Amino acid sequence: MRQFVSGLLLLLLAATANGQSKTDEEAVRKLSQAFCDAWAKHDGHELANIMADDVDFVTVGADWFHGRADFEKYHVRLLSGRFKASIITPLQTEARFLGPDSAVVHWSWRIEADKNYDGSTRQPRYGVMVMVAAKRNSSWLVVAAQNTQFAPDLPPELEGIKTHAVFPQPDKKP
Repeated sequence: MRQFVSGLLLLLLAATANGQSKTDEEAVRKLSQAFCDAWAKHDGHELANIMADDVDFVTVGADWFHGRADFEKYHVRLLSGRFKASIITPLQTEARFLGPDSAVVHWSWRIEADKNYDGSTRQPRYGVMVMVAAKRNSSWLVVAAQNTQFAPDLPPELEGIKTHAVFPQPDKKP
């Protein structure tokens, strides 16, 4: 019995060796859904709440924001303008802990009903966002993020390589 208890304690210790708890894992994995939930309300202020004060955020358009204030200002404008009817949906979310208080979150997404600069409606698009999250004052916040839009044409360099995110392929015209 003593060996069983010792073995169980070793398993529990090994399971928590990286320092993350089940609560931490859930909180980190929920960052993508929190992003989408705030987006669904078209609320740039709420969206900014998951960002750290010193966040570095790169948009799909390659705009790079330093700090929550600029992230928030941009998203308030975006979500009350061209993107006020848009819906973003998380497709797949994976998290990897780098230590007890840091993690990388990769999540793929689909967006629809957003508009071009001229006001015309865009076709649904897909992409991947990479977030680096840090535990600060017992809350998980995004400290850096890179958003990338999926390019539907498969480059020849990817032949024979399986990419992790899977997106629908557009119909090829002959």
